[in-house]
Amino acid sequence: MSDKKAWLDDGIRRHMKCGQSRIVLNIGSKSGGSDWRRELLAGATAFMLIAGGGGVCLAWLVGDTALVKLRADGAPMKFNAALGFIALGLSAALLLKNKRCAALVCALFATAVGALTLAQDLIQIDLGIDQLFVNAFLIEPGATPGRMAPITAVLCTLSGIGFVTLGIRPSGSSSTFVGLLASIIAGLSATSLIGYATKTPIAYGWGASAGIAVHAAGGFVVAAVALGALSIRNEEKFFPRWLPWAALISGLACTASLGAVLFHEFSDVPTSRVPELTIAIGATMSVLMAAALHSRRALAGALEHSTSSEILMRSILEAAPDAMLIVDAAGCIVLANDMAERQFGYSRTELIGCNIERLIPEESPHRHAGYSETFAAGHGEAITRQGRELQAWRRDGSRFDVEIAFSPVMLPERNLVVAAVRDITLRRQTEQRLRESLEEKELLLKEIHHRVKNNLQVVASMLALQAAKTDEPAVQEPLEDCRQRVMSMALVHEKLYGATDLRRIDLSELAREITTLLISEGIGPRITTKFAVEPIVIDIERAVPASLIMNELISNALKHAFKGRSQGLLRVSVRHCEQGRACIEVADDGVGGVHTDSFLNARTLGMTIVRNLIRQLDAKLSVGAGPGTVVAISFPIAGMKSK
Repeated sequence: MSDKKAWLDDGIRRHMKCGQSRIVLNIGSKSGGSDWRRELLAGATAFMLIAGGGGVCLAWLVGDTALVKLRADGAPMKFNAALGFIALGLSAALLLKNKRCAALVCALFATAVGALTLAQDLIQIDLGIDQLFVNAFLIEPGATPGRMAPITAVLCTLSGIGFVTLGIRPSGSSSTFVGLLASIIAGLSATSLIGYATKTPIAYGWGASAGIAVHAAGGFVVAAVALGALSIRNEEKFFPRWLPWAALISGLACTASLGAVLFHEFSDVPTSRVPELTIAIGATMSVLMAAALHSRRALAGALEHSTSSEILMRSILEAAPDAMLIVDAAGCIVLANDMAERQFGYSRTELIGCNIERLIPEESPHRHAGYSETFAAGHGEAITRQGRELQAWRRDGSRFDVEIAFSPVMLPERNLVVAAVRDITLRRQTEQRLRESLEEKELLLKEIHHRVKNNLQVVASMLALQAAKTDEPAVQEPLEDCRQRVMSMALVHEKLYGATDLRRIDLSELAREITTLLISEGIGPRITTKFAVEPIVIDIERAVPASLIMNELISNALKHAFKGRSQGLLRVSVRHCEQGRACIEVADDGVGGVHTDSFLNARTLGMTIVRNLIRQLDAKLSVGAGPGTVVAISFPIAGMKSK
């Protein structure tokens, strides 16, 4: 049993290794498609940050004012802000390569630049970092030379914190935090861009003397996109659960910022409702966008679950060892696996849409038609797992034996039948070889039985002839005993040959036939026999020694129990005596006086045979006195000891 289990476990492991790559590839292909898009987006934004920041730094070094200040009415991008963009871009690129330590260093640099600049404005000190690398040649009125605007410092600090978070912990709750942070950055940056588009300085200056540069505002939008792409890079779903909230926060931040600007611009117009209307419309649009994204995420989740279930179902279908055909109520094939292609010789496109009767011979379609009618009537359970053996057609016109089992699939929109088709050609060939081998063995057994029967009869006849040649009882009796034993063996052989199952031989019938045979041979006086038997079934290993023991006991009683009498009574009993044991009793009303010790210690050939057979059967023998002698043996019906 352990060898079979080990073989089964090994087969399962080998099949799992063979099928695992295909199943994982199929399931992973869907998520892999969204992964490369996320990485492409993150890589593109990282390149834009590095290129944009590097271009502005180069413009400061060569004195190119056109790139430093894109609009005449706008603010220039400071050198430190450009360095911050380079650091943010490098951090994004390094995170894509999973070099988190180096990415963390770059992100900390950008955070430090923004935080230190903001600290200078808050506590009114000069740390000497504004013109640490280059001298400012573009100075706005009322602004500190080389110092980035407060809103620029805030956005640089927030962006750096986002990349630091991804460098420390790129997944889990950190992804949600970074996504929401990116939405705030995008909202504030978008407000500045709207200010440039509407030529509203308060929107991009945020009340300070120096405002954010237009390309700096655009750069922080790009940084927000990079943070969002990197935060969902490790998500299993393309639409993470925080995305609707990010859209809501971004929209509300942009709306609130724009509303504050409009309140400032229209503060001298008491009757104007433009700021309130702008805030109301913006807030409404933000909520609607968040709701739309939430619905889209739910739809994407349902689609993903449906796709995963379909991929799993197809993988299981393809891994099936049998040809699997999914058929509609009209008998048309709607789905087939790879084994069906190989088994029938058709391509999958040829199988889809064709009727299943095309795959079976002309004399069998009524069987499938009956299934289709039963199924179409809504009685699908009537055909569940009903295996049928018949012949099927291959594409080349050859026939082969198959076994088909059907199972219904009840769907709301329609009913389907799953047909598992197994090629049983090898099984049929094996069965045919077994039948031929069985016929050969039956012929051989008949010949052996005939020869054994003849040989036993010859031996018995020779013993009878030998006994007839002498008048000495001392010679005749042993020869007659041997002849009786040979005849008993012949009877057992005849009985066993006629048995249909060698594991189920009726012990009571053996007792009747052996007793009848010995009495018919004329041993002893005229005897009356009584049988008290129960049907007890034993196998051939117990039937042979048990029958020989009965032969010795019955013949011994017929010879010695009724001396000096013309008639007698012999009782033969076969019954269940204990749990799992059979009991045989041979009783007579003869002279008696025999005890167990004297019976077992007799030095005759017959008793020697009985003692050996008792040990072989693991039996117990007892001799009791009654009117006459009662000899009983009991032996286990199963579990005979091997000697």
